[in-house]
Amino acid sequence: MSDRIKQVLRLTHKSRVRKSRASRSKTRARRLLKRATNEDQEQVAAHEAELEQHEDDAPTDPNHDAWLIAFPFEIVQQITSYIPLESVVCLTLTCKLALRVLGNASWTDRRIRRCWSGGLIIKLEPLRKFLQLLVRDFEGWTDCQTCETLHPPVKRPSEWSPTKITQHCFGRNAVIDNLPMGKDGFRYRLVPAHITEAMARTPRTLTTPIESLSNSLQVPHEYLNYTISSSASRVYGKLILRHDYKFSCLPSEGSLDADDILDLPFRICPHQSTSRDRPPGPQNSPRGRLNSFFLTHTIDSAFPVSKRAVSPETGLFREPSRGEKKQMATAHKGKNVFFKCRLCPTQWRVSYASGERGKGELTVSAYHYFSSEPRFVERFWSRFVRREGVSLNDGNSEFSHDPKTYPNTFRAEHRHSPRRSARLKLP
Repeated sequence: MSDRIKQVLRLTHKSRVRKSRASRSKTRARRLLKRATNEDQEQVAAHEAELEQHEDDAPTDPNHDAWLIAFPFEIVQQITSYIPLESVVCLTLTCKLALRVLGNASWTDRRIRRCWSGGLIIKLEPLRKFLQLLVRDFEGWTDCQTCETLHPPVKRPSEWSPTKITQHCFGRNAVIDNLPMGKDGFRYRLVPAHITEAMARTPRTLTTPIESLSNSLQVPHEYLNYTISSSASRVYGKLILRHDYKFSCLPSEGSLDADDILDLPFRICPHQSTSRDRPPGPQNSPRGRLNSFFLTHTIDSAFPVSKRAVSPETGLFREPSRGEKKQMATAHKGKNVFFKCRLCPTQWRVSYASGERGKGELTVSAYHYFSSEPRFVERFWSRFVRREGVSLNDGNSEFSHDPKTYPNTFRAEHRHSPRRSARLKLP
């Protein structure tokens, strides 16, 4: 067989494989669409059975006295034929008698349901208006444009937990989830609605802590008393979120050493951690970017010399940047020294006290900047969400590589000259 014939046969086989794969994907799409349609029909049937009024209960229904239902059923149906479809659906949801008179034909109308076109969900005008009517009656609920459903009011950060719907709506930058889990099984999680609602409900001149963002949790540990206190306040109109991490040894244990904190590991933002792990996945190579020694050094320097950790082995951390080296040189000056993350608007300070019975107590106070208005929150939000991407440039973690330094946002403009600025007085 000649080479030309072999090449033609090979190309023919490849085209058949492509066609078979394409038809397979179309068949799968039809199967998923049919399954979704069947699930919708089952849900409608379940709701209909739940809301259906028994014939014995109809005569005693107090809604018979309503002037609209008092008309003959035919006249009521004729009246509702002149009102919009979304209003008919709302009318059937008012009471079981209205549903019995009008039926549920409006529920299955194509204009009020989600339509599929090219694999995308299309929301027609009647469905949009119907959801707006529901939001008007359900105070605090929001009409999500991504999943085409109503979301309940957002719980407090200490009680909120992600679901499949919220993950689909918010995407990979959905939740700030850097804090560990407490003894009660909850952790402090933030979504954009927590910050935007706190800004909308508090004046810029507020000086007291924002109650909705305050929380305290106890992190379980076998020999450490590890607590995290969260609070937020307005500083020159800017919303600053604060986390206080306090460490001390249990009464039955010895004194607190730097190794007790550095072995946790401990994290205050996506980029600052004491972890000694190497980059995961394809980043785990001899040339992979390691974690910085910056946070580890600031914590270790706060302890007395006798309680500091042993110098880390070479190869566990990367070389600090020029700006980090300048800040590390000031770590010995005391507890009022602030350190700045170079990749997000986060600052922190570390203080050590002798504590109860001289066993030692360490406090790390981290401050996160979220601007002064809700429209600016998205500008900073993605920098606070930790993610490990396929490449170092795509992720947002301690392994991220970005030659640019994040600007210092903890500055307050001078009231007489906008060009002049001063450092925000953090609480």
